[in-house]
Amino acid sequence: MTQTIHLAISGRTPIHCAGCEQRIGTALQRLPGVVAVQATSQETQQVRVAFDPEQVSVEQIRARLARAGFETAPAGGGA
Repeated sequence: MTQTIHLAISGRTPIHCAGCEQRIGTALQRLPGVVAVQATSQETQQVRVAFDPEQVSVEQIRARLARAGFETAPAGGGA
């Protein structure tokens, strides 16, 4: 069953352009079990990820974002 989490970008590197959004999407789509990724830019600094919890964990998703340069914190909607 698919779950959705919302993460806020909280580190020194914000989402500031379409390139950042694409970088986040590409990094997360490479994780097995990630179904969909939506990153929003300057306005909300949030990432929504639909994933299969039997294949990938929230910790793995956050670690992948950190490796891509984006620190995260829970943004509500489950995490």
